[in-house]
Amino acid sequence: MKTFLLPIFILLAICALPVAPAHAQSQAEMNAQAFADFKKADAELNKVYGQVMAKLDAEGKEKLKAAQRAWVAFRDAQAEVDADGSRGGTIVPLLRATSMTESTQTRIKQLRALLKDLSN
Repeated sequence: MKTFLLPIFILLAICALPVAPAHAQSQAEMNAQAFADFKKADAELNKVYGQVMAKLDAEGKEKLKAAQRAWVAFRDAQAEVDADGSRGGTIVPLLRATSMTESTQTRIKQLRALLKDLSN
């Protein structure tokens, strides 16, 4: 009976060992994924921005262009602030890209709301 239980205890002990997640990535891979996520959000932003621009008259287009330029400057500056706590670290590109993605997603929501208002 003791001989029979030993393999079971060994198997249970092996199953209890911590296992690295299969999705573990290097910092460079995480940075690249964060940048890819930003590029995807940026493409969606450009699509929605174009839809809004198509609904505006000349004066509205100029105002939106000015607002968008100011917003892009803000987004980029905010990303630098968000990444500054890790200045010089390999995580900086991830922090910068994540901040830019989050800001871009918020801007997409704002532009979609504007598009909805213009469509009514």
